[in-house]
Amino acid sequence: MSRVLRLAGLALACIGMATLAADPVASDAPARCRSLQQPQPQQAIVACEEAYAALDPLRDAEIAEEMLFRRSDAQIATGDFAGAAATLNRVAAMPVEAGRWMHDFRLARRRGILAYRQEHYADALPLFRIARELALAHADDTALAQSWNDLGNTLRRIGDYREALNAYLASLELKRRVRDPQLGALFNNLGDLYRDLGDYAEAQRRYVEALAEHDRDERPRDAAHTRESLAAVLVKVGDTQGAGAAYAQAIATFRTLDARADELRAQVGAAALALDTQAIPAARAALARALQLAQELAQAQPPNLALQLARLRRIDGDLAGARSVLADVLARLPPDAVERAPLLQASADAAMAAGETAQAYRLQQAFHEADARLRDAAHDRRLEQLRVQFDVAERQRAIENLEAQNRLGALALRQRTTQLQLGLACAVVVLLLLAGAFLRARQRSQLAAAVRESKLAAEMEQYRRTAASLRVDGERVQALLDRSDAALLAIDAAGTLVALTRAAADLLGQARDTALGSRMAGFLDERSQVALQSALAELDDDDAVAELALRLPTATVWARLSALPSDAGIAVLQLVAGDAATVDGDAASPPTLDAAELVDATAVETDGFRRELVELMVYAVELWERVSGRTRIDLAEKSRVWRVTIDEGRLRVRAMERYLSLSRLPRQPRWREVLRTAYFVLSECRLEATERDALRTRAETVQASLRRRALV
Repeated sequence: MSRVLRLAGLALACIGMATLAADPVASDAPARCRSLQQPQPQQAIVACEEAYAALDPLRDAEIAEEMLFRRSDAQIATGDFAGAAATLNRVAAMPVEAGRWMHDFRLARRRGILAYRQEHYADALPLFRIARELALAHADDTALAQSWNDLGNTLRRIGDYREALNAYLASLELKRRVRDPQLGALFNNLGDLYRDLGDYAEAQRRYVEALAEHDRDERPRDAAHTRESLAAVLVKVGDTQGAGAAYAQAIATFRTLDARADELRAQVGAAALALDTQAIPAARAALARALQLAQELAQAQPPNLALQLARLRRIDGDLAGARSVLADVLARLPPDAVERAPLLQASADAAMAAGETAQAYRLQQAFHEADARLRDAAHDRRLEQLRVQFDVAERQRAIENLEAQNRLGALALRQRTTQLQLGLACAVVVLLLLAGAFLRARQRSQLAAAVRESKLAAEMEQYRRTAASLRVDGERVQALLDRSDAALLAIDAAGTLVALTRAAADLLGQARDTALGSRMAGFLDERSQVALQSALAELDDDDAVAELALRLPTATVWARLSALPSDAGIAVLQLVAGDAATVDGDAASPPTLDAAELVDATAVETDGFRRELVELMVYAVELWERVSGRTRIDLAEKSRVWRVTIDEGRLRVRAMERYLSLSRLPRQPRWREVLRTAYFVLSECRLEATERDALRTRAETVQASLRRRALV
């Protein structure tokens, strides 16, 4: 058996070697992409694209994804931000297997880096947070350390130094935990942070540590960036010679790596240093190289380059040339560009040197305006920093709330455990009761909100049950209709059949059990629906009995429409088949409801009671409209208490509107519907305590009047 396995392994190895020999480019291309990314990013762009083209994205998904990611890194390094964004979009469009969370992590992180390199910090921060949450969810300390470092960089850029330092420390702790040998970037970030804080000695020390790490890890590009930052710190402490050496080393590295955008920036910094130290030949050479790089990159002269070039020309005595350079850049920059202030100051100085006092005065005014805009922009950035800090604080507060809820659950579990122990240890009953009381006292403040919510939910459920108890029972309505042999059916406020006799079911062409719950409009043609709506509207207006012709599936019938006593939302429809001109009211009129069933035994007709009903209804509708933001038509539809009709193309609730005015209130008002409406509002709206108490008090006043009437 072992011999067979060895032979199989040998065969597979031979096949693999044959495959590599047949396609050496496919095997060497990814390695070439990786080797060129750091030292030669411009060549790496082409190499990585060739490596990707030689791969099968479905079979070699991870390697193909890596090639595109490295290509985007190289494009960012050369300043081709648009190309990098397009490459990352290609990565996002690649098919990804389920469970490959690292794909989403790398994509979010690199998009954050792209936004960061373009100084779009507000866009970079949420992308880095997405990457951090992915790493945290999958307990990957290496990825989490990278995310904390990225967040520290962004937070430092927006001025939140305290949170940036915390992020760096978290990253450092994780890197040490996983024994990450590449700590250069983290030391560099710490140097940047101390530089922003004005601690230049500590910043210099951190930069030196970062350089040692970069050189050891053979990361020349990162080392060049660190030397550029170190040069700026050395200028601050007055070590111009050391700063010049750092700039020279950084420029040499950038030129070797063909990182022209980075070299351009470093050349401008070196030129400024040379001008400050009166090293004119060195400044002239640096500016000439910077102009050449700007032309190669097809870029207009950067404002800082133009400023240093104007300084050189003034030193050479070419005052007109200096003013021309400054004027060209100022004409190109937008009015709100932050670079305008130093350019305007230099232009004003040049105009004064040329003896043009008026022009110098105007330029000085423009400088002060630009400087004021800069201060305003700084103020706006501070506000943005505060907004970001507030978002972080809110997220932390949400986390603390979740932790508090977990503690609350633990306390509740402990309380239940204690209560179970009370029945098992009779000898310690008193002690356990005291412990339970002590625990409840500690939990009282934490459980207060939950108790209030539970109480409110119980009250709302009670209101729902009360509203349901006031509704006329459909079974009793059915029993009432069954007393007659006529074709009778009952329709609720929503137009649904709630009860009907067998004769009515025969006219509808369906079994009674099937028809129950159906909408009456489904059995009528369009003209009959309009006629029924009009009759219902008249019924809601004055409770008048209406007669109309309806076309049913089985026949055309005459119908008499009347209201069901004690329920404004229930209408009784009597159907008579045949060609009679009128409905025989005496022979087939709807049965009358007696006091034991549906007629209100507590009908109250005093003016005080009528006023109480109207006030309750008006207040309930007012609360509904104000709290829910909906109309009274929505109230009628949701509560299913009041009928909604169509009048000249508009939805109306005529029956409800009669209960909103004392003058239009019916002679025998249906108080059940008013109470049901009030309890519906109490159960469905999140009312303030005062509003809830006021509405409940009005409802109880009406009920108290009914009880007093019942005792008379």
